[in-house]
Amino acid sequence: MNGPKMREPWYLAGASTLLCALALSGAAIWNGYPIVYSDTSSYIISGFELETLKDRPITYGLFIRVTSFNGWSLWTVVIAQSMLLAYVIGRSLKSIGSTNSMMRAAVIILVSLLSGLPFVSGQIITDVFTPILLFTLYLLFFTSGDRRERALLFALFLMSFAMHMSHIGITALLLAGLLVLRHTVRRTVPFAARWRTFGSVVLLAVIGSLAMGPSLAKSKHTFFAARMADAGILQRYLDEHCGEENFVLCARKGSIPQDANAFLWDKNSPLNLYKDHHEQEEELAHIARSSFAEPALLRMHMKAAGVSIGRQFIRFNVGDGNGAFGEGTALHERITRFIPSEVQQFDAARQMDDARFWAPLVNANHLYNVVMVIALLALLAQLAIGLRGSHIQGITPLVVFLLAGLVVNVCVNAGLVMTADRFGTKTAWLIPYCALVLALRQQLTSRRKSNEPAP
Repeated sequence: MNGPKMREPWYLAGASTLLCALALSGAAIWNGYPIVYSDTSSYIISGFELETLKDRPITYGLFIRVTSFNGWSLWTVVIAQSMLLAYVIGRSLKSIGSTNSMMRAAVIILVSLLSGLPFVSGQIITDVFTPILLFTLYLLFFTSGDRRERALLFALFLMSFAMHMSHIGITALLLAGLLVLRHTVRRTVPFAARWRTFGSVVLLAVIGSLAMGPSLAKSKHTFFAARMADAGILQRYLDEHCGEENFVLCARKGSIPQDANAFLWDKNSPLNLYKDHHEQEEELAHIARSSFAEPALLRMHMKAAGVSIGRQFIRFNVGDGNGAFGEGTALHERITRFIPSEVQQFDAARQMDDARFWAPLVNANHLYNVVMVIALLALLAQLAIGLRGSHIQGITPLVVFLLAGLVVNVCVNAGLVMTADRFGTKTAWLIPYCALVLALRQQLTSRRKSNEPAP
């Protein structure tokens, strides 16, 4: 008869939490200030002026305002992001039998040292909430817990879902996959994928989508038009139809940039031709729908999506878009305005000095690429051994679900918008994480068997 489980000493749990937070904040600590991106400026103004922008929901702006304590510090935003991510990662490790908090911390620290994970959690941008979304969905569908814990996970799902518009597509595809494979999943994990969980997640996803509604209405077709421009589809459509239809974009026929970023953000963007976002969305929606009705353009869509997705799988370098934002930039002005106590820290950060910032990142990216290759080979070998030996315990639902999430993230972002290292960095670290999870699961299984009494 087993005795009662020993509770872990509070100081060990506290120490592991502190170590995880430090590891996940490592990139920000190295930088001397939370890492920022051009979009950081938009999120700050959105949260502090309570404004829903045309290309992003207000959710993350509000998160910044709350976790910065109304502009006291951006460091507390990084700490909050790191703690949330550490919580869901730790819960996932606990689900495979890792009851020791220091062991869970060791996994998080190792992944943080060998991948771009700290550049995800240490950056003031929504990217960290994509892995939080994936882990939260796994925990909701594949683990059990008391009501308080489940309520927390549902709240985390709603918050992370509403952070970025790509999460609608990611969640929809993962739910569809779970629905199709539900019977198979329940043979492996009998309590998994309950209908009640499906219903709750769908309801929360609808609520989250409504929260993002204003941004979706203003920009969903614009982002897809950018992908069409990047692939040359938009230019060809205008060449073939401007003689018969009076599109606003026809004024720029022949000079539409074949680059998604330039199409969306350049000061000479053709989007400047539209008088407002209603006119813009209406025309671009019509062009997108019409292009799918033409076989030649449909083939171009399919080819472009395949090429973009393939490229995205090998693009995950850290530092994408993390240039210097000195005086005169919108971001510098907004930090000065809303987080005035940290302007000196911001100006002194490595990111503001190309030599101090980029040279170490070149070496870091070389390391991350080598680690990625080794981790991928190890992961494939572990999966092959598990399949060949029919050791289902070696191929955990956690690994399969996270890898599916990685693939879906790549397909949604690259297939519908553009290819960018930042999109890959969000989830690329899941490869070494999953390799470690399988190794840890094997170790825990072996230890459990060795502790069983001989027959």
